[in-house]
Amino acid sequence: MRWSCFRAISVVLLELLVGIQLGSFAQEETPQFVIPENLPKLVPPIVVTTCGQSPGAMMIKLICDQLGIPCIQSDLLTVDELVALCNGPNPPRVLFVTTGTSLKGMGAAGVDVDYEVNRCRALVQKARELGLTIIVGQIEGPSRRTDEYDEKSIRAMTPEADLLITRSDINWDGYFTKISEEKGIPQIFINQPLDLLQIFPKIFQLTPTG
Repeated sequence: MRWSCFRAISVVLLELLVGIQLGSFAQEETPQFVIPENLPKLVPPIVVTTCGQSPGAMMIKLICDQLGIPCIQSDLLTVDELVALCNGPNPPRVLFVTTGTSLKGMGAAGVDVDYEVNRCRALVQKARELGLTIIVGQIEGPSRRTDEYDEKSIRAMTPEADLLITRSDINWDGYFTKISEEKGIPQIFINQPLDLLQIFPKIFQLTPTG
């Protein structure tokens, strides 16, 4: 119950922050981000899950909602559920997996990091069979790269991406750059999750309004 209340409060606070940030973007010059030339074609809808039950997937969902990008959040998404979504109306075209773990989140969900890694590996495999594009993102920063559980999540998912979205302050050892270069995976570095309010319209080629 406490964890559910905490997540609900987090949603409200993040929604307020996103709204404030959107208003400021309308008045300030837009910072520039490096968009790779070899970016895969990205078409919504998105289905987002978390490999480790941290709030990252919730952040992606809220940002998509603000931008009008169709997005389904399912923190415990299974292969069967993914197949059902893909066979239903308006099927997802992108699987977004956020990395980094929350011990409280996993405990509340009754899972551990090994379960999460196996679940998400199976999802990625099925997503490829179904023709989805796979984005892997570590968007929560250093607080989600502190221990062996975070590393299991990160190192299991990062090499599987078609596109990496990575907080620049967690690349202190060059791991994300190395994987990107070795496997030819395009990567976008961000400073904070709300940078995605500017990046998503570019990479999903949203039509400007107004």
